[in-house]
Amino acid sequence: MSEQTTTPTPADVAPKAPEPQAPAPQGEPADKPLGPNGEKALKAERERADAAEKRLREIETAQLSDLEKAQRQAQEAQTQLAEITRQNTRNAVALAKGVPADLVDFLTGDTEEEMAARADVLLARISTAPTTPKPDLTQGAARGAAGGTPESDFAAFLKNQMG
Repeated sequence: MSEQTTTPTPADVAPKAPEPQAPAPQGEPADKPLGPNGEKALKAERERADAAEKRLREIETAQLSDLEKAQRQAQEAQTQLAEITRQNTRNAVALAKGVPADLVDFLTGDTEEEMAARADVLLARISTAPTTPKPDLTQGAARGAAGGTPESDFAAFLKNQMG
């Protein structure tokens, strides 16, 4: 008769190496019942192994969470650095080109060259803008026939009113 052997599962393996067992005598099965004490010890060992595995998973999860936290913080720091660098570049271009402080927000772009091009367009638009409003010729009194100076116009008005 051949002996039956089974491969142990991780839950069945104890931290200490099991003591070698003598082969079962002829005619007896290889796996004898453990009895109440053996079953109790096996159950306790399995519970201890499960608890150890659970603790190991908790530690790995905590470490993974720390790693994820560090990655998130690094990503946020990179985003902040990119924004500060962009603002610094925008301010430097505005200062170099002479863009008024209240118009700096109109300088958009990702590179210094793009922002400089926007500054040139902005300054060209500002310099062509009228500095004083155009007069509205539809308002006010129209020049009459007198067409002279304001003094002569006033004298003509008084003459017409008095008769």
